[in-house]
Amino acid sequence: MAISDTKLRSIYGKPYSGPAEITDSDGLGIRITPKGVISFQFRFRWEGKQHRLGLGRYPSLTIREARNMVADLRESVDRGIDPRLMAGSGRAKKKPTVKECLDYWQENYVETSLREKTKALYKSTVIKHMSDAFAGMPIEEIPVRLWVERFTEEEKINPRRARQLLVQLRSAIGWCSRRQFIGTTELMLIQPKDVGVKSSVGEVTLSYNQLAKIWLAIERSRGSTSNKLLHQLLMLYGARNSELRLSVKDEFDREEGVWVVPADKSKTKKMIRRPLFDAADDLLKKAEMTYGNVLFPGPDLKKSMTIAGANRYLGRIQASLGFGEFSAHDFRRTLATRLSEEGVAPHVIEKMLGHELGGVLSVYNKHDWIAEQKAAYELYAEKIFEHIKKISG
Repeated sequence: MAISDTKLRSIYGKPYSGPAEITDSDGLGIRITPKGVISFQFRFRWEGKQHRLGLGRYPSLTIREARNMVADLRESVDRGIDPRLMAGSGRAKKKPTVKECLDYWQENYVETSLREKTKALYKSTVIKHMSDAFAGMPIEEIPVRLWVERFTEEEKINPRRARQLLVQLRSAIGWCSRRQFIGTTELMLIQPKDVGVKSSVGEVTLSYNQLAKIWLAIERSRGSTSNKLLHQLLMLYGARNSELRLSVKDEFDREEGVWVVPADKSKTKKMIRRPLFDAADDLLKKAEMTYGNVLFPGPDLKKSMTIAGANRYLGRIQASLGFGEFSAHDFRRTLATRLSEEGVAPHVIEKMLGHELGGVLSVYNKHDWIAEQKAAYELYAEKIFEHIKKISG
């Protein structure tokens, strides 16, 4: 039966005549004395024999902390490491530091799920520059004031990198929190917009306000319907230009609610599955009614438009706005950045971008997180349309 904090409070320090042991899950359990003294324990098999490892007493050790400890100890058993060595070192009993969070994230997500280039990026940025932050201090106990001071120092060194480090660190710590490795941390109170400066040309990340202005400029332009629909969908999906520009009606399955990019149209040479969601589907239906099977045709209305034609159109939109250079590819970076700020899981964003997950996930995990992708796309579209309404009055 599961253990709850309510149950523990009802037992602690009171005369007790119930079962001496109560189990929770994954080997976690409690031993209770007749006087109501509660001790957490971890039961496991090692070299064919059953063992029991004491973790600590309630309430100095909470049920959440005990479950986190057991998750680590269970992982050590699965990896062939005697959990008694881990507990003996004290590693399992202390709250994680920034470095321990980054190590945990790197070992269990970065190294197993991401591409080599992305691994190298994280190692050269957030892992390299933030692992020494507040050495020995539990991350859950670091106040927002100290985080602000740290990133103020980073801004003095490199304002652009400071913002990048915050975005990446928030992503890593958010992942650790979702895995129950840590509890809440005041780092998440700091928004990327409060640190550093925006990226320069070539590393453009657009604001929601800029996206709204681009959307309205597209609607008001004299371009073809094909070009308008293509670039609005590129904004919403964050897809590669060719994936949408060369798409045909049959690739959108409304019964299953997915858009399937065939392997021969994918940069990774692997099929990509993305969800259909209302804002995008409205535009797709308009393209289908206007042009038929070839959704985004060129001037002859028979073949898909060329990349040159698409780029010329967006170039005219860019020139009309006057807030700097941007390209269709920057829509991808913008989607990834904004949704990371909203707390969307990195592996979901990677799937939305059509990236191939690395490590074990690429071999065994064929799940595309369609429901999670859809929720993220809907959130992103909602944010864009909110800003469109503000600008339009």
